[in-house]
Amino acid sequence: MITIDELVKNNNLGLTFKSGRSGGKRIVKWAHAVDLPDPWHWISPGTLVMTTGGGLPTEPIEQVEWLRQLSEAQASALVIAPRDFAPSITQEMLDEASDLGFPILGASFDLEFLRLARLVIESVLQAQRDRFDAGNKLFQVYTDALWESSQLDERLHIIGQKLSLNLQILDNETLTPIFNFSSPVSKENIPYSVKIPGRTQTTLNIINKESRFFDETFLPRILAGLLSIELEREMIDRDGIREEGEALFDDLLNGEIEFGAAKIMLERRGLQGKLVTIAIDPSNKGSRQYTDIHHIPEFYKIYPLFSRDKNRIFAVLPDDSNLLNALINYFGKGTKIGISSPITAMLGFKESIFQSCLALGRIKESQTDLIYYNHLDLELALGPKTVAEARAVVDHYFGRILEYEQTNSLPLLKTLAVFLKYDGNWKVTASKLDIHRQTLVYRLKVIEELTGIKPTTSLGITRFWIALEAAKTIGILKD
Repeated sequence: MITIDELVKNNNLGLTFKSGRSGGKRIVKWAHAVDLPDPWHWISPGTLVMTTGGGLPTEPIEQVEWLRQLSEAQASALVIAPRDFAPSITQEMLDEASDLGFPILGASFDLEFLRLARLVIESVLQAQRDRFDAGNKLFQVYTDALWESSQLDERLHIIGQKLSLNLQILDNETLTPIFNFSSPVSKENIPYSVKIPGRTQTTLNIINKESRFFDETFLPRILAGLLSIELEREMIDRDGIREEGEALFDDLLNGEIEFGAAKIMLERRGLQGKLVTIAIDPSNKGSRQYTDIHHIPEFYKIYPLFSRDKNRIFAVLPDDSNLLNALINYFGKGTKIGISSPITAMLGFKESIFQSCLALGRIKESQTDLIYYNHLDLELALGPKTVAEARAVVDHYFGRILEYEQTNSLPLLKTLAVFLKYDGNWKVTASKLDIHRQTLVYRLKVIEELTGIKPTTSLGITRFWIALEAAKTIGILKD
């Protein structure tokens, strides 16, 4: 469409700026000749108002108010081709136009408004034709890109090349590029931005507004609409993959599948190299929560396993500082993360969860955001040193036993405490508990089934002894 400056440059029209030259880049969407005293009632935004001055007030104050109402109606400019005896334009009105950046153009009474209107209408129609052609081009380019690549980032690059644009998709909350510009962008390049509709919470940035295909009223919004469909589809795919990951996490935790046997499934999720289990205590200051955690931009190429209990969130993912920092940024300042040793078949999945919980319990007593189990003091292996650590130990080893005792009459925790107190002596333990030896065997078998640890082994004795001391520390078990 044509601008005010372009109309003035057309020598055949004889238009000149009387005021408001700063508004010369305004777009003219229509032209309307009117000599009524209230032209603002008869125009739409972007209209070039043409008058012979018949409806123009005579008093300076009235002319200023008249111009203000015309400006508030979002007219693009005012063309005055005064007839005889028409009111003169006052200096106050010209000054107001200058302040508003509202162009007032002077013309000879001989100017044919019809010729001016035809020129404007032809430019509007040509703009519509150009927009239609650009739309066809955009949809054709987008269709071609769908055939050329199955990856959205590659398709953005292809679309940008064919439309002479540089495209980027940005996450609104973290300001992290989900798909970055295909070529470097200098600080002088200020992108045109449009929000992508839908639940993706993203923005489309466009560089090179000089492209002949760029039309800010059309192309960015249509392209953003097309991308919203693709991003929404990818979110749905990630939702499904996340649910599969939660099921796999539960299977590993329940022992239905060994960690080594799950290696192929983990690799298909992009989980390769040194994997760790992390326990997260979120700050709850982030605007997004656990249900959207898998939509963090850093997780677009990999698919961690996620799970949670009442107080903590768990994840299995590569030991990568960028991923860990992304989680802290996501949940907000104050988020704490405990990190296990690398998960191996020897370490076991359950043990990695215990280590992450123990590390998280330790970090609550410090000022750091995350801590590795391997970085804890060596003496930690001899038992918890803080109440938080004691709770983490008890929850890990005795959580299921305590839940079992709430609905069953077997005193499993007391049985275990007496068994270890008397050095695993079956006869003495049964006597102290006033039960049959076979009943003791049954109770210890239940403990093993609930915890996955055999109380009669040296490892079981060590772990349970530490856990029992922790239970005494927090008052769950009496001496």
